[in-house]
Order: sequence, then structure tokens, then C-alpha cells
Amino acid sequence: MPHFTPTRALVALTAFILLSFLWTWGLPHQYVAPVLPALHDLASQGKPTAGQLLPEPLVENAGERGKEHGEGTPTTLRTEPVPVPTRAADVGSDKGCKEVRGAQDVMVIVRTSRAEVESGPPPHLLKLLACAHHVLIFSDHEGELNGHPIHDALESLPDATIAKHAEFIEYDKMQADKNHKPTLDKAKALDKWKWLPMVYKTATMAPNHRFYMFIEPDTSLSWTNLLQWLHRLDYRIPYYSGVPNTIDDTRYAQRGPGIMLSYGALQQYWPRYEELYASDWEAHVATACCGDVILAHVMKQARVEFYSSFGLLDPEMPNNMVWGQKFWCTPVVSWHHLPRVDADLLWDTQEAWTRKHGWAEPWNHYDAYETFVKPHLSEQKEDWDNVSSDTQLVAEKGRREKAAQQKQPATDTPKDPKDAQASPSKFATPTLPKRDEALDTLLQAAADSPENCKAICLKTDDCLQWKHTTAGDGVCHLGKALRLGGKIATPDKAARWTSGWVLDRVAKLTEEWGRCERAEWKFNQ
Repeated sequence: MPHFTPTRALVALTAFILLSFLWTWGLPHQYVAPVLPALHDLASQGKPTAGQLLPEPLVENAGERGKEHGEGTPTTLRTEPVPVPTRAADVGSDKGCKEVRGAQDVMVIVRTSRAEVESGPPPHLLKLLACAHHVLIFSDHEGELNGHPIHDALESLPDATIAKHAEFIEYDKMQADKNHKPTLDKAKALDKWKWLPMVYKTATMAPNHRFYMFIEPDTSLSWTNLLQWLHRLDYRIPYYSGVPNTIDDTRYAQRGPGIMLSYGALQQYWPRYEELYASDWEAHVATACCGDVILAHVMKQARVEFYSSFGLLDPEMPNNMVWGQKFWCTPVVSWHHLPRVDADLLWDTQEAWTRKHGWAEPWNHYDAYETFVKPHLSEQKEDWDNVSSDTQLVAEKGRREKAAQQKQPATDTPKDPKDAQASPSKFATPTLPKRDEALDTLLQAAADSPENCKAICLKTDDCLQWKHTTAGDGVCHLGKALRLGGKIATPDKAARWTSGWVLDRVAKLTEEWGRCERAEWKFNQ
């Protein structure tokens, strides 16, 4: 009798199906445990890819640690996790800015220049540095800022590179004469060369922090919102984040509002820097416009993905922003180019906020509107441009002169009425069926005066604000977007600017947007 028969094959198949069913649904067994996000570069260096990856806190004197490690090499990076203070620290209103949750996790890096340091650091920057446990300052020279050492970001560049490019003429002068003070314009030419070595030096001098916030001296940071934002993120994920912009198809994070890099991002960056800077990246720096643009290029080569944090980080000042519902309840982490008086007001306002609400409740755009914008709105403001720009009504050339002539008493013999009908006024609006003649007349005269411009805004349902200028024969601008703008310094013979808002419409609209009982982080929610 043959060993293999159709009956035996059927029995074997049935048994196999039954065992498969029992293995999947019936028999107890252990499922594969989920694995934490693995960073391929960490794995290649013998670092753990699962379990707790706890970074070592930097020693208090960052400058001394940098000197200890010299230029910085991969051997300075620890390969074993080291315990850090708990992240569950108290966030009560009685806690100082250094004691709150997450303060130990963040390294603040300031990119500056000798010209900026000599002109004096803004007070809000000094207050921020007083709150941060870990600070690194990079410039085009060595020195000190309020007790923090200033590191020369360019010192490790090859002599051949410095001799080859004209931007380093001022750098050579500073090296030869410690008292040489370049102008701000000449100092800016060196900025693009600082970024890549600055990020590399940060990785080697302070390798084991969770998050790294790179800022400019005129970046205004909300310390409480920054810590709350970063506390929501996994530092092992390679984050490269900021306000997006695009130049020549390169999408990059703008340096002004701040650039955030995570621990995971730096771990993927530094080996690529050592491998590619001399052979590839330096040539791109030489031809690039800006350091933040080239940083995006090399982050892509390091396989670090860009994450937009627009809305949390603001590239505009409050008076230039368009205020709307989209980011109304989004916390404000940073602003750029904030005037010193507003930067001080921002810091003082948030100090009062944390005393009242503690360190776990974010300060949103709604709160910023109440502080920076609402108090300045009025029905009419002289010498003010509120950036209304949706509709422009321009008076016809010569209108003002002709209007003045019409006010003078007539001396000529009146013309035949028939001739007047045959040659209608240049400014007359033809009568059309079902047209509002009063509105037509108002439109013709809208640019004649601020009062007329305001009147046509009130006649337009979606008009929130208006502005009028006496330039030329007059221009009236209408706006349906809510903006503040700013004061215009008007010389005696220059055109005058007058602006205003329809306050009841603004109040109704902002009331509809709400009072933000819940923050909308708009990033990795």
C-alpha cells in the first residue's frame, strides 16, 4: 500500500489548519513586545535602542567642559545611559524658573558676534540665560557674557578655508587685535560659517541633553511655554524643527524665531559632520546665502526630518501678525525682532502669568492679543499704519486740485447746460439700474479724507479696519484681516497716515474665537 494517498494528504492538511488555528487563537503564547523607536546611528555606535535612554546632565560650567574635551571627538560621547534628575518636578506657581519640570533637560545655545556683544545684550536674553541650567554661547571670538563663556565657533576651521574666503578678513583682524570691533554688517558675513561647526561643537561639548534650542540675541523665548512644549516630545526622535521658509527648493527652519534640535538629531548629525564637512559641506557653505539654509541641507544628508513648528514659533512681531482663529489658542513659544520694550513686556507678563497660574498652564496667542494688541485698538489713530491691505481705493490723479478749484467762486460765463450734458464730469458715475447712488458717491470720495475712508469701511460688511494716507491725491485701504501695525514718524512735509478699527466687529469676532480653555499645540499632538 503506498505511503502517500489522497486520504492521508487530506488528513495532514486538516491537522495543519487545525494546529494553525489553535496557535493563533487558542494556545497561550507570548507576543512580541513593542520596540521603542530605534535610531540607526545609535545602534551603529553600540548605543541601546530600547529601554530608557536617559541623557547625562551637563556639568554647570559648560565652558570648562568644552576645554576639557578640546575640539570634541566621538570618543567624548558616552555610550551608557546615566541617571538624570526626575522630570516630574513640581510646576507650582511658587517655583522659580530654574526649578520647574524640564528646565534640566534643555540646553540653550545663543549664536552671536563680537559686534552684537559690544552693543550690549538685550535684558530679556540675560533673564532667559539666568533661568537656563545649561547655556552655550558661540560667536566669532572668545570672551564672556554675563558670566557665561563665549566660544569661538570658527576656531576649528582649516587655515586654508579662512585664507580662501573674503568673509574672514574681519575674523583675521579680530584674531590679530583683540580690541578690534567690526561693524554689524561686516560681522554678519561670518554668520553662515558659524552654524555647522556650532552645532557640531554643541554635540561634542554637551552630548547628553534631551533638547537643544538655538536662538539669536533678538529671539524672545517664553520659558514656560518652551518647557511645556518640549515635555510633550520624545527626545530620542531626531527632531529638526522651526518656522519653515524656502529658498531654491530648500525648505529650512528660520534662525530668528529659534531652531530646535533633539538629542536624537544631534546623534545623527555629528558623525555625518566628521565624514562630510571637509569633502562636501564646506563647499556648500561657501556658496550658500545663510547658515540656517545650509543647516537644512546637511540635516537632510544626516537623515534628520524637518518638522514645522510655525504657530508655536512666530517669525513676526505681534504688531505685524495677522490675528485669526487658526492659532488663537496655540501657545506662544517665541517671537523674533521684538522691540526691546515689547520683549521686556513679554517677559514681565509671563512672570506674572506663572505666579498666578503656575508652570503647567500655557500662555496662548489669545493672551498675547489681550496684552500686545487689544489695548492699542481705537476708532481712529493719527500717524499710524495698521497694515490694512485687502482693498485699495486710490483717488484719481488731480482730484484734490480740481476739488479746490470747484470751491473757488466762478468768474467765467456759465456754459450752456446742453454742453454740460454732452461733456459729463470726469468724476461722474453713470447711473445704473438698481445701483446705490449714495454708495457710488461715497466710493468716489473714499480717498479724500480719513472720515470718508472710515465711512466706506462701515458700509462694507467684512471690513474690520481701515487706513488713509494723504500721499498723492489720497489713498484709502480697507482690511478684513485683524492687524495692529505701528506708529509712523511723519516729517512735516510728508504724507500723513491715519488708521482705525471697527471695534464692535472686532470684539464680536474675537469673542467667537473664544477664550481658549484648552491649548492647541499644533505639533505632535
